[in-house]
This record gives sequence, structure tokens and C-alpha cells, in this order.
Amino acid sequence: MLSAVAARKARLQGPATTQPVAVIPTPTSPPAPSLTPVSEPRIVPKLQSKRKAAVQVEKPPSKKKKHAHTAESDRRTRYFEQPDVFKQQGDANLVDDDHADEDTDTSGDDMPVDGAQLNPQIIGTDQRKGATRRRAWSPSAPDSSDDEEDGVVEGNALPSLVPILAEHLRAVSHDAPSVLSTFKPAWEENIFRLSQSEVHDLSLPSYSEQTGTLLLLTAEETVTLLGTYSLTVLRGCISFAGVVLTPSRVSHRVFAPRSSPLPVIKCLALKVPLRDLSLPARLRTTATSMDAAVLLQELHTGVQGLGAVCRTFDGVFSPSRSQSNVSAFDLNLRGVHLVRHCTHDISVLVIPPSWETAMSPILQPAAQTDYSRRVYLVKGPQNSGKSVFARTLLNRLLTLYRRVAFLECDLGQSEFVPGGMVAVNVVDKPVFGPPFTHPSIPHSAHYIGAATPRNSPSHYLDSVQALIQTYNVHLQHAGLVDDTSQGVSSDEDRIVDLIPLVVNTMGWTKGLGADLSRRVEEITDPSDIFELGCRVPQRVWSYSPSEIRTYLLEPVPSTVLSHRYTPADNRTLSMLSYFYAVFPVKSDASALQNCTAMSWRTSLPLCAQPPYEVDWKSAFDRTFLTGAGTEDVVPTEIHRVLNGAIVAMVSCEPDTLDTETDDMTAAWSTSPPYKQDAAPPTPFGSSCAGLALVRSLSPVPASVLHLLTPLPPHALSRVRVLVKGELELPVWGMLDFRAGDGGEIAGVESGKVPYLRWGKGEGTGGDRRRVRRNLMRRGQM
Repeated sequence: MLSAVAARKARLQGPATTQPVAVIPTPTSPPAPSLTPVSEPRIVPKLQSKRKAAVQVEKPPSKKKKHAHTAESDRRTRYFEQPDVFKQQGDANLVDDDHADEDTDTSGDDMPVDGAQLNPQIIGTDQRKGATRRRAWSPSAPDSSDDEEDGVVEGNALPSLVPILAEHLRAVSHDAPSVLSTFKPAWEENIFRLSQSEVHDLSLPSYSEQTGTLLLLTAEETVTLLGTYSLTVLRGCISFAGVVLTPSRVSHRVFAPRSSPLPVIKCLALKVPLRDLSLPARLRTTATSMDAAVLLQELHTGVQGLGAVCRTFDGVFSPSRSQSNVSAFDLNLRGVHLVRHCTHDISVLVIPPSWETAMSPILQPAAQTDYSRRVYLVKGPQNSGKSVFARTLLNRLLTLYRRVAFLECDLGQSEFVPGGMVAVNVVDKPVFGPPFTHPSIPHSAHYIGAATPRNSPSHYLDSVQALIQTYNVHLQHAGLVDDTSQGVSSDEDRIVDLIPLVVNTMGWTKGLGADLSRRVEEITDPSDIFELGCRVPQRVWSYSPSEIRTYLLEPVPSTVLSHRYTPADNRTLSMLSYFYAVFPVKSDASALQNCTAMSWRTSLPLCAQPPYEVDWKSAFDRTFLTGAGTEDVVPTEIHRVLNGAIVAMVSCEPDTLDTETDDMTAAWSTSPPYKQDAAPPTPFGSSCAGLALVRSLSPVPASVLHLLTPLPPHALSRVRVLVKGELELPVWGMLDFRAGDGGEIAGVESGKVPYLRWGKGEGTGGDRRRVRRNLMRRGQM
């Protein structure tokens, strides 16, 4: 299309001196629409020098000024003698801003491709100035007029990329929803109801007393489910949440809420013969013609009740309003819903190809005979998919090893423990669900007491180093002396002698956070490093002297879920899920067995649950306060600080606590044992069993302490120390959700409770301030 500036330049030169105008080719050149200009520019004379006279075009205020380059002969012409060329021209017209992008297919410049933006290195070569473009709608980037830009096609644009990008954008148009389930269920053809007796004949160790629904899948068929369910592969091979599952009698617990990406069941066509489980006689003939058989059963854990506790996640295990209007197939399973198409509030778990390439070498057959130290460190900035990759890597390793250790160094987004702790967990089953669905009692942990190590970096690094020593000495080859390993079935082909370690680091990668991440990397001494955040995926490379294999991976694109549920919301839900969890009571289980919550008791709020009643004079030896400002708390105020606080239940080795004088011991007779400005227990001689909530503290002379904790009695046997940090109980945990919307405290509505801030602050200075604590300059980072 001939631009208006180029057309004016050609007309001013006249018919005798007409010069060819360079036009950037476009994929299609339709005739320009013949529209009447809204306003005609006026030519205003301005004398610049004695020899040269220039003309200046006065443009509308919304347009940028641009000097017109005219020929020397035309500059000498009087402006009132020059004809109005804009009224005479027929091949260049002024076009309204709303139609400025109709001649070239650029309407999809800002549309995401599978939820991600196009490479800015490619799009940046085709900038447009001077034409207003409307932002294409995207679920991850809401439409806003503030984000619109103006631009002209520069001379260095690459016209050959225009048709390629246009065709690609048409192929991924968001007009038609993506199909999440290609499986078309039909009763008694590819989906069958199994009675309780038929399920019992399968000899499954779990859920054998329930009925089930059997799915028969063909190659490349996909099934996406919403809710909670138990999954067992009976025949064939499937891909699920980045893990390949083969026939086994192990039933996997799956938690798939709308607040996290949904996993997809995909049938794989493998020619490798697999061991199939015996199906009911009436289904064997039909199943022979299919590629996979998957058994689905109901999973009743009470996790849906957390939505009533924390209203931000209310109904995340049920279809949304837009999904409820679409007729769905009934799977004959309560709490399980088939999702056919992608909607604006649904995200699907997608494993990038670079992740697959990076994880494949560690699962090669050669790894089965290599018993060297295996430590896999995952690092990257925030919102790059670091936690998802660490969870996927953990599940992949569990297909090769019987147990895998998981070191959590991210205080804000922990995987198995509530926030504020660095912990080591020993996992023996794949994890299918977000962090709040599998709270666990760690094998060893240390309490930092904050969502970031900013205020206690030394204590944070000491805790990580103590956990690494625990892994090197007690866990790395613990399978050789584990009593339960002798009871492994004969068909167990996973490695038992070695327990690898997955290290999940924090997403704070600047300033002090970068220094701490570098120290964590030195302490853990990883054999493989997976670094997320690279714009372009690269191949693996190694460097001396330690020969650490480093994999540079692409980050996952942000989805609508990251805008709807913030990290603070997920941290709140994880904390409440921990306090409402019900852990199994271990009697003769091994120390290496992972103790994960099996259900949630959400029928009563925390204020109505019966607590432990202990005498703090005889039950606890010391109380510590950590965090900024705690050094100013005097001993006479310790009972007010502990009332309603979250504390860590810590056990210490003998002779690790400082001995006190008689005067200090006498002061503890009237208040809990506390010494002002005392350092917390050293991580090399202590361990944190879990968290507890101090619901009430009796005044002196009584010494009764009421504690709420989900820890079973066997985990509290050695606890003698309480440590309070900066973390506090979320407001949702204080409310009585039985009162309806909003909740209440002690019979008072949440909005009328004194000293309780609910919602956004009002007045000047009511909002939360952002404090920059990094004092280094940009050049020093």
C-alpha cells in the first residue's frame, strides 16, 4: 500500500520529476479503500534561513511530527501557488485509525501462541509507528488502551516473515477452543462400569472395596478430568503429567483443581510387550482390540472442604459456571468431571520439548548400573515453571528409583511442607497434584520462620548445609540397610540401593538472593543443574573442574491462573491445608517411609477443634523468637506474643541449649521459658517436626497451653522447644466458616471485629508499601 507521506512526496515533485517510490512488499495487495479524509493537513510556511525555505505540515495532536523531505526545486515554489495535491490524488488516501491495519494481516501481532508471546527477536523487526493497533484479546494479558502503541513499517523490516507469521497465527486462532479430550465415551463400547466384586478380583491394595469405571483407549486418545480420583493402569501404557505409567497394581491419587494446570491422560502406542493385569472375563475380548485400559475410582479425602475455609479457592474441584452450561458425559464417579474443551479459566499441564530432552539422559539404562552421587538442582526466576519442573523430575526419577529425596529450599512456595521451612522429604510414590494436596511430615527440617531468607541469611544457609549433611550421611545409601526393602515384591525392578536428591531452589535471583542461590549451589554440590529462564533452549554443556552437567531450559508461559491465584494465595492455602490435614499414625513403619496426609478434617474451624492441653513448665525447655524486631520483646511480654501465634515444634540434641543462671530459671516460673535476643537452636543439633498454633495461653499462676497441630503423637515425643518466626495465621484461619459468607470470630462478623484489617486499606497511606531493601546499584548486581 502506498503511504500518504510517499504519495504527497510524489505529487509535490510533479509529473516531469516523478521518482520511483520504494514500497515494502506485503503478502497480498488489495486495493486501498476509497475513504474521505477526516481532516486535511494545512501547510504553514516557516522561514529557516536566507537561502532555504521549508514547509511544515501541521498534523493532528495525536500523531507524531515528522519532517517532510522535498526536492530543492519544490522548496522555492510559493505555497499559495502550489495546487492542493491531496484533493487530486487517487492512489493514496488518509485512512481512519480504526482501519489502519486492514491492508496487512497484522491483527494477530499480540495474540499468544499456546499461551505464550512470540519471540520478541522476530517480532521486533517489524515495528509500526503512526498507526494505532488494537490489542488482540488474551486470557493472560487483559485488553487495555494504555498498552497500545503507534508505529510505521521501518525500512529494515523482513517482508518474508509476514506471511509465515500470519499463517501461523491463523492456525492458532483462539476463536475455536482447544480440544482437551479426544476420547468419545460410549457405554459398553469403550467405557464400562465395574462392580465391587470385579474390582476386588483385580487384587488392588487400595480402593478394592469400591466400584470403578474402566476406560479403553486407543493410541493418541486423550482424556482430561477435573476433580479428585484414583487412577490405575491395567493394560497398555499412558502418559500422565509428564510421566509414563505402565500396568501396575499401584493406584495413584490424583488431585486436579481448576487453580492449577490439569493433567492429561494420553494413550501411547508402544510396541514393547508389557505385563497386563487380568481383566474381567466379559471385557477381555473388547480390551484386546484397544491399546490401554485405565481404571478410575472415586477418591474421598475431604480436600474439597478447603474451599469453604479459604473462599479464594471455593469450588476449584468443580466445573465453573461456563463449564456447567455445557453438557458433559457422566462417568458414574462422584467428584470427577470430563473436560472436553479449553475455557478461559482452565489451563492444561504441557511439558515443553526442551524439558523432555533434558530429563531423558538421567533415565537411560546406563543409570541403573551407575551408583555415583546423584543430586539434581533446579533453579530459575519466579513464574518460570521451576516448581512444576521439579515435581515432574521427581516423578520421572520414581520410575527408576524406589525412593527419591526432595530438598526444599524455597521458603515461599514449598512443595511438601508449609512455608517458612527448609526440609528434606523422602518420597516413594509419584505426586499428582498441587502442593496443598500433599502436605507431609518431613524426614528432617529446620524452621526459618519467614517466606524469604532476607532477614536471616546465615541461619538459612546453615540449615541447608545441615540438611545436605543429613542426606550424605543418612539418606544417600539408606536403602541398603532399610528393613522394609526386604519386603519388596519380586516384580519390583526399581533401584533400591541409591536414593537421588532433587533440590528446589528459591526464585529470588537478584542481589542478595543471587548470592544465597550461589552459596546453595556450592553447598549441595549438584551433579546436574537444570536452569530455567532461557529464551532459546540450548543443548547440555559441561564445564570443569567438577564436570557439572548444566541444562538450559525454556520457561513455561504464564497462564490465566497466575493472575487469578497469586503466590500469596497459594501460600495461604498451603498453610491452612497443613493445619486441617489428617496424618496417618505410624507404628512400625520405616523412618524412610513418607508420611503424607491422607484426608482433611474440614467439618469444624480451627477455633472449634479440640487442642492439646500441656503444661509449659514441664513440657518445654525454651522458647525462641526469630525475625526482625523480635529482639525487643522483653520476657514479661512473651505470653502476649505467643497467644495466637504459629510456632515450630523443635527437638534438640542433648547439651545443645545454653545453660542459664538461677536468676533466669526463677523468672521462668511466672512466664514461659524465654531469653531476650537469643539465637535460635543451631540446625546441626536440632530438627523441626512441624508447626503448631497456640490457641490460648493461660495467665499466671496457671501454666496451661492449648496447642493445635496436625502432628500425630509419635512426632511430638521429642519436642521440647518452641520457635516463633514472622509467619502468622492467615485471616481465613481465624474465621468461623460455618457462619456463611464472610465468616465470623466469636460470634462477631468479620467486618466488625476490632483490630482486624479485612480487605483493602482506606485513606492515605492505607495501602501496603513496597520497600526496596536492595541497596546495591544496578552495575553491582
